[in-house]
Amino acid sequence: MNNNYNSIYKKDLHEPEVFQSLKNNIKCDVSIVGGGFTGLSSAIELAEAGLNVCIFEKEYIGYGASGRNGGHLVQGWSTDFSKLQKSIDNKDHKMAWDAGIEAVSIVRNRIKKYNINCDLQMGYVYAALHKRHLSELIEMKREWSNFGYNNLEILENSNSLKEYVNTDKYIGGLVDTGSGHLHPMKYLHTLAKIAKNLGVKIFEKTYVVKRQDKATVLTTNENFEIKSSKILFCGNAYLEGVSSKIMADKLAPAISSVMATKPLSKSIIKSLIPNNYAVADCNTALNYYRFDSKDRLIFGGASIYSNISPRDATPGLYKKMVYLFPSLKNVDIEMSWSGKIGITLSRIPHFGKINENVFFAQGYSGHGVALTALAGKLMAEKILKKTNRFDILSKISHLTFPGGVFRTPVLALGMSWFKFKDWLKV
Repeated sequence: MNNNYNSIYKKDLHEPEVFQSLKNNIKCDVSIVGGGFTGLSSAIELAEAGLNVCIFEKEYIGYGASGRNGGHLVQGWSTDFSKLQKSIDNKDHKMAWDAGIEAVSIVRNRIKKYNINCDLQMGYVYAALHKRHLSELIEMKREWSNFGYNNLEILENSNSLKEYVNTDKYIGGLVDTGSGHLHPMKYLHTLAKIAKNLGVKIFEKTYVVKRQDKATVLTTNENFEIKSSKILFCGNAYLEGVSSKIMADKLAPAISSVMATKPLSKSIIKSLIPNNYAVADCNTALNYYRFDSKDRLIFGGASIYSNISPRDATPGLYKKMVYLFPSLKNVDIEMSWSGKIGITLSRIPHFGKINENVFFAQGYSGHGVALTALAGKLMAEKILKKTNRFDILSKISHLTFPGGVFRTPVLALGMSWFKFKDWLKV
């Protein structure tokens, strides 16, 4: 079964709370456009500080990438840290490193503080398909260890890797006990409840279509006005029409698809991923997967650079799954789905401002479950004038995506090249 607009996670929710749409003009301290991880994380931080916050979600909580992702909670930035180092002053390197690692801690601390039941499981495996991948993972461990991160273990050969992922397709890998996985929709909807309890007003089915230039006034498609002192744009790849050129030029949508099997036996699960870690391989167009609390294999990948979701992602994902695990050849599939993620050319998230009162964060490039929590905290810190971390990361220069009106085919061509390199194992 394929449904591009819902994920299996939504099916797992029992009577999820429904929020009303905006029915009148409204005023607040901070307006947040986008009710995903970033928006809710910002709202919680700001509401805890006593601000009057409103969230405006075009569809429903969990409609976007926050409700459709693979559930992988990954340490660090979505690129080699050396790339980020080159973008900021030497004196800020340690701050930037610490921020990337802090992202997972924010999520874990929030889960603990509010007793969130979201099936959190720690443990992660980066799997190498060939020698270049393994060399890159060895270098990653060296670099991270130099910064004092000691949760990594190199798996130097296929035999050592099989203790974590039982397949013949990998030659080694890297274990990270500081990363893990969770149920994204359970986590997201609990964040919404927390925000509501803190006084945040959440409006679903509220489509913001316009921001008045040099002002903090938003207008919905039903012509209601939203007035506030500050605005946060937190919709990532789902802000078509309302985001500024500053944002749109630096962001490209990519479609990632995910598939869930029917529940599998405990013996099968134990034979494939004995420690129930999440796994991602090192290809540019990577596969990523985990078992959830209902014994389903949640298998993702098949990334394409386009705004158009595939009609049915199941055949492609099924083929990839069986390639890795031939014993799953005849398993039943419960559902597959697709959704947009936002990427930058550098794979470094894009933090910035449109003016002194309007801020944004976008382009998590596949690491959004953790980095959105950091982004939310950084934007809240900016508004509350607690730190200058947001300002520092906002100075990172981001290149405009090439291609103009031909951006999508140019990006698709570029991805084809990287997929070809992955296939050649070079």
